[in-house]
Amino acid sequence: MIAVLALLILAPAAAGLLVYQFHPVFLKSGVVAQELKETFQPEKNIRYVLGGSASQVKVEGDVDTSRVGDYSIKYRFRGQSKEAEVQVRDTRAPELTVRSYTTDLAEKLKPEFFVQEIKDASEVSLKFEKEESFSKAGTYDINILAEDAAGNTTVKTAQVTLIKDETAPEIQGADDVTILQGKTMDFLSGITVKDDMDPEPEFKADYKQVDLNVPGTYTVVYTAKDRSGNENKLERKIVVKKNEELDQKIVYLTFDDGPSANTEKILDILKEYNAKATFFVTGNNQKYDNLMKRAHDEGHAIGLHTYSHDYKEVYASEKAYFKDLKKISDLVEKITGEKSYLIRFPGGSSNTVSAQYSKGLMSLLTKKVQEKGYQYFDWNCDSTDASGNNVPVNVLVKNATSCTSQHINILMHDTDAKDTTVKALPKIIEYYREKGYTFKAITVDSYAPHHNVNN
Repeated sequence: MIAVLALLILAPAAAGLLVYQFHPVFLKSGVVAQELKETFQPEKNIRYVLGGSASQVKVEGDVDTSRVGDYSIKYRFRGQSKEAEVQVRDTRAPELTVRSYTTDLAEKLKPEFFVQEIKDASEVSLKFEKEESFSKAGTYDINILAEDAAGNTTVKTAQVTLIKDETAPEIQGADDVTILQGKTMDFLSGITVKDDMDPEPEFKADYKQVDLNVPGTYTVVYTAKDRSGNENKLERKIVVKKNEELDQKIVYLTFDDGPSANTEKILDILKEYNAKATFFVTGNNQKYDNLMKRAHDEGHAIGLHTYSHDYKEVYASEKAYFKDLKKISDLVEKITGEKSYLIRFPGGSSNTVSAQYSKGLMSLLTKKVQEKGYQYFDWNCDSTDASGNNVPVNVLVKNATSCTSQHINILMHDTDAKDTTVKALPKIIEYYREKGYTFKAITVDSYAPHHNVNN
């Protein structure tokens, strides 16, 4: 208390008495050391307060402890202020925990391989304290140096075990394949390469001699080589089976959106002309679902045209599409006893409506359905019966018979309102039969016209 009172000194002056009053807040230091990214507690720099307590002192000024720098603050008490400088610095070395690492002699070692955990207030770079070169198998000590942005360093010793790799990579998924002439396949799809040491071995496939348009037996050679030079080769047999349909003139009559009140009439006409067709069905008119069974039993194909046919619903996302597809697939299988792998997208694969709900969706779906074992079928001949109800029969016949391809896929619709489609059907069949065409139901191996995808 005597020391405090001594701070108040009265001294005579020419004009009277002059009082020297000292600041009531006494700091430990005018320069405060603050560790980077730690909580700043300005009250800890107060030694004592004359006539008050530290909790009564107001501190002004911003200190950004996330960045190195010098910051000014003020301690205010009873109308007086005292400045201090806060120096935010990173003075602590990184906390480094290392681990052992096992690899082959061929891998280029990196310090990151040996780090289990690293902690520091700033960015840390890693390097070997001394560049090492190991040419023989064995276990060695290796020093890892961690240095932060402030130049603080930590060195830890880890162990590296080097082994001589003599095991070649393993190639899987290259089973022999039988494929129908004219079909395509991805020779790399489903193939995996694994190696005990090298996560990315070299891999190549030689299939230049394979001609999928010519029946025969071919060999694809797969080669995998790891970084240690171990190599493995695997031969895969590709049997191209003759596709009888390729040499035939075929019309695929297709009817979307059914079943309906017109389905029975269509089936009667097909039976009369001994012609087969494909019905891409929905779940929207289930009182006629029994006609799916009749169509199937009479040799026609039942395809999947989505359950709801609601663009907004089925094209909302990939998940939404496949949810709907499963629903119509389950319905068809329940009725016919056979699972269908035939798909027609509402609006075709070239539709742009889907872009309103999910950008790029058709580009994704056209690949995904085939990966799952389905095939989608667009059309290369349009009857134009979708342009309205009761389109004149002569217009439908003219449009549906205007195509000259060897394999013709005609788009028609099977709904309650498509009476003129039913009336046009006999003339369409008669026209193509006179031209030497046969009428077949679609299978997954049939010619599949694919439009240009626009979304």
